Amino acid sequence: MLKHTIHYTFILLLSSFFTVVQAQPSSNKNTDRFAGLHFDFHAGLTDSGIGKTFTPEMIDSFLRIVQPDFIQVDCKGHPGISSYPTKAGNPAPAIEKDIMKIWRTVSDKYHVPLYVHYSGIWDNRALQLHPQWARYNADGRPDQNANSLFSSYTDSLLIPQLKELATVYHINGVWVDGDCWVLTPDYSPEAKRQFTMATGIKDIPVKKDDPHFFEWMEFHRKAFRDYITKYANAVHTAVPGFKVTSNWSFSSMMPEPVDVPVDYLSGDVAGTNSLYSSAFESRCLALQGKPWDLMSWSFAWKNGSKATKSVPQLEQEAAEVLAMGGGFQTYWQQNRDGTPEPYQFSKMEKIIRFCKERKAYTFQSEIIPQVGLLYSTYAWKRLPANSLYSSHGQEKIKGILNILLDAQLPVEILMDHQLKERMDRYPLLIIPEWEQIDPAIRPGLIDYVQKGGNLIVIGAKATAGFAGELGITIDAKPITEESIFAGHNNRIVMMHTDFQPVHIKSGVQKTGIRLNADDWRFPTDESLASVRRLGKGKIGGIYMDMGIFYNNNKNPFSTAFLRAVVKEMAPRFISEVECGSGNLHQIVSRKNGNMYVHLINAGGEHSNPNVLVYDDLASAENIEVKLETGKRPGSITLQPAGTAIPFTYKSGIATVHLPSVKLYDILEIKF
Repeated sequence: MLKHTIHYTFILLLSSFFTVVQAQPSSNKNTDRFAGLHFDFHAGLTDSGIGKTFTPEMIDSFLRIVQPDFIQVDCKGHPGISSYPTKAGNPAPAIEKDIMKIWRTVSDKYHVPLYVHYSGIWDNRALQLHPQWARYNADGRPDQNANSLFSSYTDSLLIPQLKELATVYHINGVWVDGDCWVLTPDYSPEAKRQFTMATGIKDIPVKKDDPHFFEWMEFHRKAFRDYITKYANAVHTAVPGFKVTSNWSFSSMMPEPVDVPVDYLSGDVAGTNSLYSSAFESRCLALQGKPWDLMSWSFAWKNGSKATKSVPQLEQEAAEVLAMGGGFQTYWQQNRDGTPEPYQFSKMEKIIRFCKERKAYTFQSEIIPQVGLLYSTYAWKRLPANSLYSSHGQEKIKGILNILLDAQLPVEILMDHQLKERMDRYPLLIIPEWEQIDPAIRPGLIDYVQKGGNLIVIGAKATAGFAGELGITIDAKPITEESIFAGHNNRIVMMHTDFQPVHIKSGVQKTGIRLNADDWRFPTDESLASVRRLGKGKIGGIYMDMGIFYNNNKNPFSTAFLRAVVKEMAPRFISEVECGSGNLHQIVSRKNGNMYVHLINAGGEHSNPNVLVYDDLASAENIEVKLETGKRPGSITLQPAGTAIPFTYKSGIATVHLPSVKLYDILEIKF
């Protein structure tokens, strides 16, 4: 609940620049998961000659040239075959050298922590040798890829092999892949028996509409968290300093509070448009209270083709992660004999150097709350999906985030469990097209507005739940999956989306209009959005869906329109950015008593489905940054260049002009 008005909270934020609450604990230089590299090749039964051209000299050259903070290397991929001579698992049949031993020996020489890539639930070989370990699908057939959480796989293979890696090879930690995102309900006899024993429910649901389907899904989610707890505790007991994570646990795919003993959070951003994916995933991890990093694939893979991304392309993805306070790693494939590709070492070094140059201004920083975007765990869990922890139902929130970022607004993502303790810190909160939210959260949101907060509800169906507070009445059904002409400020866009016609009470500010044609002469009486004062704050509604449309049809109307609605709310932001040309994202943070404004050039062809790789990145130009600092800064410096920046100061606002941002610059404000 709000303890103070937003104005008072804003002043408190300014006064707390000297008090840093770090998102990640401090750590020894040699144990930071900050700038790293990941290698894997998912060894199989047909691989021969593993280690054939793998030499200590090659790995020595790699580490001497690249100088990463940590590395992750292949151990056991999804086929279930280990690329080292394991005695606890299933080794490849033709291993010429123990490459794990070489990795460990040489990385020790350079004091570089060594982690391994290990496939968890997904293990084909384990199921070939032990078919009784299989998860059962809804059709009653055993799965060919995934092990059951209710089998002895964890005790018989996974835990013994992790202990072997920790105690025999002295590996520093494990990145468990093929875990949460592989999970689906298990219809094995043992899973059904345990469900009935835990709940008393005897009729096992199969479809979403079956009785107790939600309880069935929650039962499996708890079983998965118990499974992580079991293997993490086992290896921690064997080697207390060993670090464990399960890939994508407690991320956008698992938007829950961290309640298992993982040591850090991580995920790999694959596919296309990775810059925006990195921005989204970073914001889902940043407030989870654990050290975290994100991995970008170093290669693009689309249209049946593959190529290594350019350095600027990877640096853009890194920038989105670093600015949110996390660590960054890139994924490079190993050859079938386990060797890395030496011709890539120079690219790796440039990425690592780029990150390290910005570490002092980014790593373990705290984001200053400005715009909070709600990730409704409650709504997400109730969407139709067969998988338990996955990326289902995210396209709408991703689209709204992308609009906000492209409108130069500084945004964080708040999950349900983070909202109660943090909402009063934000000048603006946004509900992005969730058709339902947790009923327990709703009263707190209204109280937040009544006491001085600003809330925008976006979506044709989402706004119906706030009709009374918005000052609207709804008589007609939503227009669904049709094209509407949306107009605002002399711009018109035909949008194929959902729209809710509403009647807006007098005295409520209207924004935008629906038209009957692509012509201002043919207006309707239906507004696109409205803003109403409610208590000491304001509540706004946008009566159409925007997220998926923007993802598929990037356009300036959406950014200008949403920014106009935000301006009507008149929230007090610490930093406001205007960009004359190009696409610029901003993040505002603090660290060591200083304030930082991160400016990321988000231009380029990363979202173009017909572009595989690009290296031509036009600068964002003619940038103005206004900082409501409350007192005159002692200095403003452009980092990492260390260039002193002139500024004007008037009425509590420091104004900075930058001619351009090539890729990622940071304004360091000292008081």
